[in-house]
Amino acid sequence: MVWMSVLALVLIIIAGLNAPLAACALSIAVLNGLVAIRPEFAWIGSPWTLSIMLTLLAVQLLADLYFLPITVKDRVYIGPQRTENAYLHARVQSFFRPLVAAVLVAALPLPMEDWLAAVFAFSSATACYWLTAWVREHVAINRGALILLFLETLKNALLLPIALLTFWMPPLALVLLIGMLFPTIVWTTRLQREQMLYAGYGGQSAGEDT
Repeated sequence: MVWMSVLALVLIIIAGLNAPLAACALSIAVLNGLVAIRPEFAWIGSPWTLSIMLTLLAVQLLADLYFLPITVKDRVYIGPQRTENAYLHARVQSFFRPLVAAVLVAALPLPMEDWLAAVFAFSSATACYWLTAWVREHVAINRGALILLFLETLKNALLLPIALLTFWMPPLALVLLIGMLFPTIVWTTRLQREQMLYAGYGGQSAGEDT
C-alpha cells in the first residue's frame, strides 16, 4: 500500500503541473497491466480515453506556450490576443488539473474511500497548480516571455520521462519531481525579492522599451 500511496502522490503532482500527461500515464499503465484500478473507473484504461488524453496533451503543450500572463515584462512586443485570454486559460487550468487529479487518485485501490482520496487529490493538486501560477507570474514580471516559455518547455520535457517512470519506480519519480520543483521554488523566491527593486508591474525595462 505504501507503493500505491507514493504512486498517488506522484500522479497528483504531475496532474497539478500537466493534467493530460498524468491521465495518459495512468491510461497507458492500465492498458499494459502495470496497475489495477477500481472497476467503476475501468474506462480510464480504454483506447478511446487514451486517444482523447493524448489530444488534450498536445493542446496543453501548445497552450502553455501560447497564453502569457498580462504581467509579462516584454508584453509590448507580444500580440494582445496572447494575453487577453490568459486569464480565462488560468481559470480553466485551476479547475481542470485538480479535477483530473481527483479522478485519477479515486481510481486507484487505496486504503481509503474513493471520495476521500478524491478530495485529498483535488486539494493537493489545487495547491500544486497555484504554485505553478506563482512561478509563472514572477518569471513573467522579472524575466519576460522568452524565459517563461523556456521554463515551460523545460518543465514539460522533464515531466515526460518522469511520467514514464511513475509506474515502474514511483519513489524515484517522486524524488525527481521534488528535485525539479525545489530549485524552481528557490529561484522564484529570489525573483520575488528582486521584484521589489522595480518601480511597478513589469519593471522599469518595459517602460523604457515602450
